[in-house]
Amino acid sequence: MNLLLPVIFALLSGLAMSIQPGINSILGKNIESPWLASTISFFVGTIALGIITFALGEMKSTSFILQTIKEQPWWIWVGGFLGAIVVTSSLVFAPKLGATSWIALFLLGQVVTSILLEKWGVLGFPEKPISIQKMIGLGLLILSAWLVRKG
Repeated sequence: MNLLLPVIFALLSGLAMSIQPGINSILGKNIESPWLASTISFFVGTIALGIITFALGEMKSTSFILQTIKEQPWWIWVGGFLGAIVVTSSLVFAPKLGATSWIALFLLGQVVTSILLEKWGVLGFPEKPISIQKMIGLGLLILSAWLVRKG
């Protein structure tokens, strides 16, 4: 399997995640509400995804969408809530911590959670043991986050 495209998109996503807190925090300051700024961010993202879905020919009928929604387990909707927490957290706290510190801590939280998700093979991730290499990498990330906060 060619990994170039996923690697490029992962890097671009990291680039976007580094820029997004700054953009959203400026929006929050300009309109004086982090909650409204997060809502606007999600609204724009929803419109963008709707346009992309339509352009790709994947737009389904309303009845299909409603039926699909009804068939999902209740906990599947937590994903949208988690996204709202991430956007609002970045909007409120990235300016206080600084872009580098917020991203370092964000990345550390992602890696710790990812290691645990893979250890137990939950949420569709393949089960992978916690290796010494992963622990060393995690230790280096912890050191990195600490150094970034200190500097």
